[in-house]
Amino acid sequence: MIFALFGNYIFDLYGITIPAFKIAGGALLFSIAFTMTKGQLTKAKMTDEEAQEATEKEEVGVVPLGIPLFAGPGAITTVMIYVSYALDSSESTLNFAFIFLGIFTTVIISYVLLKYADPLFSRMGKGGTMAFTRIMGLLLAAMAVEFILSGTFEAVSHYWNI
Repeated sequence: MIFALFGNYIFDLYGITIPAFKIAGGALLFSIAFTMTKGQLTKAKMTDEEAQEATEKEEVGVVPLGIPLFAGPGAITTVMIYVSYALDSSESTLNFAFIFLGIFTTVIISYVLLKYADPLFSRMGKGGTMAFTRIMGLLLAAMAVEFILSGTFEAVSHYWNI
């Protein structure tokens, strides 16, 4: 949410252009998507202290593994790119409303999925979970390629006045 509101100011501060961010963010998202399509587990590691804290709180899905997944580089990239689309639109207020509605909806869905993760995963089984992960990875890869293509087109258009 913070990046949706203030991300463009941060970009201006560091001289980062939206096309450059689209290309870099698309590459990052593609890397995540590629890992998902191969069916590999995340390589996120916990320190002994973090593992102990997660065990004590019984919130391993939230502390500390969930935070980088829900508010990590992939989520920030996606939100920032869609905000840049909204800023370029003639109906930016409506588009911002949809972006924040999307963030809110994602939070609600994430909460429900985390709350019912055990029964959901036991019902889907390992094969169903892996199939779902691979399908979502393919969709994420398509989004990533779209971001890269869009960023490349915008950069070429800007720098070579095409």
